[in-house]
Amino acid sequence: MQSISYFSAVEAAGGIPLGIPPLAGPDLRVIYEFCDALLLPGGMDLDPASYGAGPGPEGEIHPELDLAELRLTRWAREDRLPLLGVCRGAQLLNVALGGSLWRDLPSECHTYIHDGTGAGHPVNPIPGTRLHDLLGSGALPANSRHHQAVRLPGTGLQVSAHAPDGIPEAIESTDPDWFAMGVQWHPEELPADHRAGSLPLVRALLAAAEPLSALLSRP
Repeated sequence: MQSISYFSAVEAAGGIPLGIPPLAGPDLRVIYEFCDALLLPGGMDLDPASYGAGPGPEGEIHPELDLAELRLTRWAREDRLPLLGVCRGAQLLNVALGGSLWRDLPSECHTYIHDGTGAGHPVNPIPGTRLHDLLGSGALPANSRHHQAVRLPGTGLQVSAHAPDGIPEAIESTDPDWFAMGVQWHPEELPADHRAGSLPLVRALLAAAEPLSALLSRP
């Protein structure tokens, strides 16, 4: 069950949240059709089989959840449905579009600043990206905690922020007609007025959904 903080973040930004269970049959598409945008939440590690890797240092996995969310993400890409991924959601967006992951940052990259201890670390948006337009210049303190991360961006994706150790902290679509963004930190847990918090990100997600929603509602 997902943290209530995701639902609260959508409500605070003016949206109506709808939880989607990991269905395997056509009912998943029925629920998807009700959505004006998707928010892929954080959670457990992705099954390495979902991106063609063998067994490794993953924690708990849920292949049925991976399958459902990968299908949702690929449908969103086909339909240009606005999408925001948080932590696992950012990694899933990348895998859905053919990208790869660092399986375990401490053992593969020898970096330990993403473990969620202490005050977190700063995130640096890259100029010229949508994320930079939303959050502005300069380092942002972020509550980043993850042991996996984007390695090679998927097709049509680019890195839009880095941590001080060079690990990607955000990715986004390069398609100007598709708002799709993933962040490794947890904006839903930050104060509403925080620069890296959920309000600017979810508001941008909902703003991207409005023109599409109006188009689909026409008789």
